[in-house]
Amino acid sequence: MRHLLLLGLALGLAACETAPGKGIDARGGIMASLGTAPLTPASLLGAAPGAISARLGEPDFRRAEPHAEIWQYAGGDCSLFVYFYETDGGALGSRHVDARKMEGGPASKDACLAAVLAKRNVPMS
Repeated sequence: MRHLLLLGLALGLAACETAPGKGIDARGGIMASLGTAPLTPASLLGAAPGAISARLGEPDFRRAEPHAEIWQYAGGDCSLFVYFYETDGGALGSRHVDARKMEGGPASKDACLAAVLAKRNVPMS
């Protein structure tokens, strides 16, 4: 139930804070790759879903809406949300990144992304 509440809150914030076009190039193209440079929340903007899953893996939770998707990655005591919206060409591109504490409230996007990366790089035994 708490996760649904967090997701609802994050969706509401995304509607207010999404910056259309940010991260998308002047031709409306979507980044197909994030390369090998260190990831930052800003570097995730404008990326295609495949580019993000190539670097972060499959999300822990995925919600599909008409013309949009929301991906959630667990990072220990936070959740990182990546919001994808359709471009004019119909392809999905990430337009907003948010981080929320598990107990509610905003979390540092940089710290949460670092926690997600650390959690996913731990070898499974």
